[in-house]
Order: sequence, then C-alpha cells, then structure tokens
Amino acid sequence: MAESSQRLLSPGELAKLSQPPRADLVDALAESPEAAVEAFRRIDRAYRNFIDGFGSWIAQTQRFVAERYVADGLAMIGSADDAYRSALLHGLTDEDVSGRHQPDRADAIAGLIESGDHEAALAAFNALEASYRRIHDVERDRVASVLSQVYRAWGPDVLEASIRFAGEQTLLGWMPHDVARPADVRVRQWAGMQKGNFADITVGETDDAFVITLHPCGTCGRQVSDGCYGETLDLAVVAEDHPLTFGNGPAPIYRTHVSVMHFIVPMEQTGVPWPVIQCPKGMDAEPCRITLYKNPAATPPEAYALAAGSG
Repeated sequence: MAESSQRLLSPGELAKLSQPPRADLVDALAESPEAAVEAFRRIDRAYRNFIDGFGSWIAQTQRFVAERYVADGLAMIGSADDAYRSALLHGLTDEDVSGRHQPDRADAIAGLIESGDHEAALAAFNALEASYRRIHDVERDRVASVLSQVYRAWGPDVLEASIRFAGEQTLLGWMPHDVARPADVRVRQWAGMQKGNFADITVGETDDAFVITLHPCGTCGRQVSDGCYGETLDLAVVAEDHPLTFGNGPAPIYRTHVSVMHFIVPMEQTGVPWPVIQCPKGMDAEPCRITLYKNPAATPPEAYALAAGSG
C-alpha cells in the first residue's frame, strides 16, 4: 500500500493517462506493432467491458424483481419503449447490432496494425469506436429505463435495495481486490475504465490522492446533456431527499447508484467510500470527480459530506 504524501507519477505520466484512447493508440503505433496491438486490445476490452457490465446490471435487477415480486413484478419493468427511443436517438445501426458480439472487427484492426497499414488501422478504429459509443449509450439508457420502472413502481427504498443487490452481485465483488493494490496501479485502471465510459478525463495527483475529473462522465452526465430526462426519453428523476440522492434531490436515476455502490455499501463494509465520487448537484451535467486516496483506509471522514454537498 502506498503511503500518503508521496508523488508517484510524473507530469508526463499523468498527461498520458488523461489523453483519449485514440491518442494512446497513435502513441503505440509509433513505438512498435506489438505495442500497438497490445494498446488496441486494451482499449477494445475497456469498451466491451463497460457495455457488458450494463447487461449484467439489468439481469441482476430483473433477478431482484423476480425474487421479490415474481412474474407480475417483471411485467411492471418490462417496457422497452425507452430502449427503442434511445436506439433512434443515438443512431444505432444494424451493423452495430450484428457486429456487437463478433470479434472479427477487432481482429481485422489488429491485422492492419501488424501489417503496418496505420492509416487504415486508424480509420477502422474510428469506425469501431463510434459503433461502441452508440451501443454504450443505448445500453446505458436501458439500465436507466429499468431503474426508472423500478422507482416508479415501488419507490426509492425498493430502488435502493435493487441497486444494492445488483452491486453486490457485480461491481462490489471487485472492491476488496481493488483497494489492496498499489495506488499507481489503481489510478491507471480507473482512468482506463472512465475512458471505456467515453468520458473526457483529466488525471491529477496530490500528496494523498489521485483525482480523475470527468468532463462530464459518460453516463448520467451525457444523458442529461442528451436530453434523456424528459426531453427525448422519459427516464426518471429521483426527487426525494433520500440516501439515493445523498439527502439532496433531485438526481438523474442513473446517478443514484453512486450513493449505494460507492458510499453506502462500501462504508458498511470498510468504513470508507469506494472511491470518493463527487457528482454534479441536481440535474446538472457539470464535471464530476473521482478521488482515489493512496491509502483508502485513510479516506477523510468529510468525504461523504463532500459528495452530499457536491456541485
């Protein structure tokens, strides 16, 4: 475990963590074919992992509802209307859908890299990245649609319980492994995950922590910017002053998972958030910040209050 009050990364390393995936690939192409293929596979995996995570979240939410409310409950969260509208909003194509689970697209890009055709490789990468972004945004909206239906059917307490259940079956299982790793390893993976979320990021370092600023995040921040809350889609806004909103509603439905998966459950299990995420206040789409303390156990007590009063 890294000690606090110690700088671990150079300004150049922080700048590289902050650059977009395409720039990572361009840098690797200048290094060697092997480095470029490795960089491309890492980028491709980050995009696919985020998309696959949305599917797992939906499945676990459906499982929660089925176990608690049986078939009648599943019928209450079965509307696909917002998913259809989301596909239209984001311009999802037949090629996106048919190619989603096919490795051929990524394999073809790796082949172009190995052959030395950098121009063709980058053009194919641009197309693949755009396809992943459309799929990502539709899947993100599908999650928010299912959560919206849970909230509208049974209220904020059941929504909180469903997010807790889904988190314990998915992301939260990774928490013990993550917090045990060195801080410089953690920040590299968390930065990569945010790039896989199609966020523009800036990574900074203080004596005690790494701070990843998202301009904005690729999930609820871009949902708000895209008009998914009442303009183009009908995703729910959680209005209550409830633990889901850090007692400070309203909040976009997708954002409510932050309080449960990153504060409430981690603080029950470890006494500290995992990690500290400061979201915009209300329905804003301003930048948000992820603070990774170099010694997670030394996360200051005011971190929860910082999140609750964020904005």
